[in-house]
Amino acid sequence: MDLSGNRTRPPNLWSRIVAALRSWFDKYFAPRQTQVRRKPRIRSVPSASDGQVIAEARARRNLAQPAKPQLIEEPGVAGPAPWDNGGVAPSIDPDEVRPHLMEALFEMQEQCETDAGKAFFTRLLRLLGTDQLDLPPFPDVAWQLDSLLRLGDPPLVRVVKLVRREAALVRRVWTQACSAFYARPPNSLDHAVARIGFDALWRIGMSACLYSEVFRVRGFQEAADGVRRHGIIAADVAAWLSGKKLGAAYLAGLLHNVGKLMIYRAASTARPVGLPDAQLVEDVATKLYPSIGVLVAHAWKLGPEVAAGIGFHHDPTQAPPQYQEVAMQVQVSNIATYTAEFSRHGQDCGGLLTLLAVEGLQFDVARTIGKAHEIMDGMEQLPDAANQPVLDVVEKP
Repeated sequence: MDLSGNRTRPPNLWSRIVAALRSWFDKYFAPRQTQVRRKPRIRSVPSASDGQVIAEARARRNLAQPAKPQLIEEPGVAGPAPWDNGGVAPSIDPDEVRPHLMEALFEMQEQCETDAGKAFFTRLLRLLGTDQLDLPPFPDVAWQLDSLLRLGDPPLVRVVKLVRREAALVRRVWTQACSAFYARPPNSLDHAVARIGFDALWRIGMSACLYSEVFRVRGFQEAADGVRRHGIIAADVAAWLSGKKLGAAYLAGLLHNVGKLMIYRAASTARPVGLPDAQLVEDVATKLYPSIGVLVAHAWKLGPEVAAGIGFHHDPTQAPPQYQEVAMQVQVSNIATYTAEFSRHGQDCGGLLTLLAVEGLQFDVARTIGKAHEIMDGMEQLPDAANQPVLDVVEKP
């Protein structure tokens, strides 16, 4: 009976069947209702205090554990990447680069307040004011090796005879041939040259310029050694990217930071009290080393392609169109080398993501970084040259 007092009729069989079919259809075919669930809030963990950081470091030392890895670039943390420290040269023409450099240095000298800093700028202005930059000529043996090895397959006797003329070159060839990759040391210089190959010999000869006595800089030797090591690794990576073991890509990668060596040279003095502030020197190097590198390339007559790779590796798009490829190869090799160097210390500088975003050059990012690691492994396998006896190096009459 309903609310009005009428008697209700019980549902018949047909209506029950229809209701069952409707229920079955709604269960299996009707659109499902999506239940919106709230995303749980994640409570942020407060950063550790200075006391907690010190306590953790002490505990790690007591347990003989390595230091906690640190990220160079974390999300939300500001700060330039190591390859972003630097500009580009105004040109590859030394007549345009030199006035630009002089003007910038005079402005910095006027703003400097210390006597040591002003003396540093005076020495640097005097150094850069000459065409040859008070540099020794590019190693003559290196140029002769370049000319000889470009002939194709020169006689080993002629190559070894040329190598014997330079004692420093002999020492480096011997050290390379005594690396841990070989079971025993070579028994003669001829054997050493044949073991490392002509391509490696060419690279050793060309990199000899970085070992000149003028780059023995008191007070900044550690920084200079880092620049030299970084350049040698980047040079091999750049040559690998270019597909040419000999050529401009290697030289540009080798010397892309040579401007810093010139600045360290001007900052070095014989008296400890005369050294300028280290941060001042680094600031000048960061701002001006690409332009100074262009002047070095011209002083050593390395050609416009090498000068462009040195001066525009921070922004290859500003290089002359015909030299943009080599500048980009140096840029990629520089980033890959920094990435490998920082990763050896458990640090991430963001190089992988930066290389993935590089446009205009076809290359495998993972293999490029792996190549930098491979070169670093090879350098670490080299023995101490001072402990290796060199046999059969005297020129025979």
